[in-house]
Amino acid sequence: MELSPRQVHLDFHTSEYISSVAEDFDPEQFAATVREAAVSSMTVFARCHHGWLYYPSKKFPERIHPNLKRPDLMVQQVRALHRAGVRAPVYITVQWDHQAAKEHPEWLIRKPGGAHEGPSFLEPGFYQSLCVNTGYREYLRAVTEEVCALLGNELDGVFFDIVGIRPCWCARCRADMAKAGVDMRDERAVAAFARDTLDAFKAQMTALVHSFKADATVFYNAGHVGPCTRPSAESYSHFELESLPSGGWGYLHFPLTARYARGLGKPALGMTGKFHTSWGDFHSLKNREALEFEAFRMLSLGFCCSIGDQLEPCGRLNEATYRLIGSVYRPFAERERWALPSRPVCEAALLTSEDPLKEQDLSDSILGAAQLLEELSVQYNVLDAQMPLDGYRLVILPEDFTITPDFSAKLQRFVENGGAVIACAGGALDKDGGCDRLFGAQYLGEEETEPTFVVPTGALAAGLEEDTRYAMYGRGLRFSPLSGTETLLYADAPYFKKQGERFCSHRYVPAGKQRSGPALLRRGRAMLFCHPLMKIYRESAPRWVKLLFYNAMALLLPGRLVEHNGPSTLTVSLLEQPQHKRYALHLLSYIPVRKSATIDVIEDRTPAYEVSVRLQLPKRILSARLVPEDIPLQLSEEGTLFIPKVDGYAIVELPYEE
Repeated sequence: MELSPRQVHLDFHTSEYISSVAEDFDPEQFAATVREAAVSSMTVFARCHHGWLYYPSKKFPERIHPNLKRPDLMVQQVRALHRAGVRAPVYITVQWDHQAAKEHPEWLIRKPGGAHEGPSFLEPGFYQSLCVNTGYREYLRAVTEEVCALLGNELDGVFFDIVGIRPCWCARCRADMAKAGVDMRDERAVAAFARDTLDAFKAQMTALVHSFKADATVFYNAGHVGPCTRPSAESYSHFELESLPSGGWGYLHFPLTARYARGLGKPALGMTGKFHTSWGDFHSLKNREALEFEAFRMLSLGFCCSIGDQLEPCGRLNEATYRLIGSVYRPFAERERWALPSRPVCEAALLTSEDPLKEQDLSDSILGAAQLLEELSVQYNVLDAQMPLDGYRLVILPEDFTITPDFSAKLQRFVENGGAVIACAGGALDKDGGCDRLFGAQYLGEEETEPTFVVPTGALAAGLEEDTRYAMYGRGLRFSPLSGTETLLYADAPYFKKQGERFCSHRYVPAGKQRSGPALLRRGRAMLFCHPLMKIYRESAPRWVKLLFYNAMALLLPGRLVEHNGPSTLTVSLLEQPQHKRYALHLLSYIPVRKSATIDVIEDRTPAYEVSVRLQLPKRILSARLVPEDIPLQLSEEGTLFIPKVDGYAIVELPYEE
């Protein structure tokens, strides 16, 4: 299936303490505003977190919003949008419903001690979580059934929200776990039961929706897509990657999850928001340049885009919001044919350590790796240990990845077939604490001191001061090389271990005259850094850590797909469109700045001038031009491309010869 490329997710969580709800709603004006903003799909509300319905329910008339002036609001929205040629999937909340939580305490998710999950009922908010393994499931099924029947052939799809893995010890879950022999004192066993229960719920609800309309889209939102999602992927028609950079996710979340989700074999879109902060920030507008960057980055990775908004209680769309959205979606529409559909061209696979029983379990190591690889313009995907390694040239194991016996065998085959591996510290270890045989080293435990100091030499010192000590701000591991394993870098130890009365100056004891041990080992096509490079880069971003990794990678991976002379803030993504016999090189030049204590802000495009890009692609390039501007570019015989200016976003079309 093909997703609608330019979407809006229209929240409508509306309190019963507001009168005359939707009194200003005008169907034609509503649809015209959406259409003029170049929106191709808008998700509208059947049911909100407050627990209210926005359609003329016959099964649950008491749940229709008590002050709703248009009881058929959802139906009118869907029909008005359809008349304008805009899709209109509907929204149904799942684990948050304030009315259900108040009226049915037996439906609440319970902690082991009996307390419910979420804040006190005396605090404002609708965050008391509900268990889909209770009678609440029948209520959800009845609402969904009624909405699907009401819309009939007008049903485009259903967006189920707040559908996360939430371990529960309610009476029903305890009874079912006892029957299944689950140890209720084992939190991971309970989490696995919760995931299996949730996955069964998804399968049932998808079957229900498709019994009314077989091609309706179905998505279950948990605020993240990752290894936790893969077991239930068949219940989804597509993926929507909620990732508001100013709402707790941050600017690294989307590229990480996108690079994982595009390996799950389903169409996908990214979701940001028009808000300066996050959901519910009614009267705010994101800077246009920030919204450009967020939308164009989705496109550059081959994703459609959804922008979150919230309809005000009066029912009238904010005109300024849709002028903003239109100012981004019109240029998006002009460029989308160079990304939709497409497939990523990647040389590297970054293995994630995410826990499949948790949502958004992104460690500092995986976040640091994402930052470092983006800055080096490495074309990569994020994989879990179950995914195939075929088609990649390099596998990267961050320090918190653990090698299983099955993955070890897979990695051995990968290297035997010509692949290369770089592991950081604990990424080379198995669950028993032994070093995988691929790396040809014996694990001896942690370094006694922190930091130790790496001394780059030869090719590994490119861009650095050769034979100069560089601090590694993280405790390294000690490895002893076995026969056939080469030590490429050494680390020096401090004069003594800092403890008690033994210290020197403000931060750490400087390097003495003794070696700590190896810092980088190599056996054939496998390298092992003995320090947690990715976590160090996440915490303090030393340039020397990035260059050490780059220089090591260059020894294993000559002839990178894409390299450029632009700033490290220039992000580059390579897509292929076989149906058009072309590559599309996407370049973005925007710089998030931490202007506040909590939010990274983009106010400006940051043009990059005179950018040279060296390409070494699998197929012979015939020409190069900037699109949609149709400006020819210089392309040398050696594959060097010259771009005079990247003004925020540039796409280079590269037709090739089969």
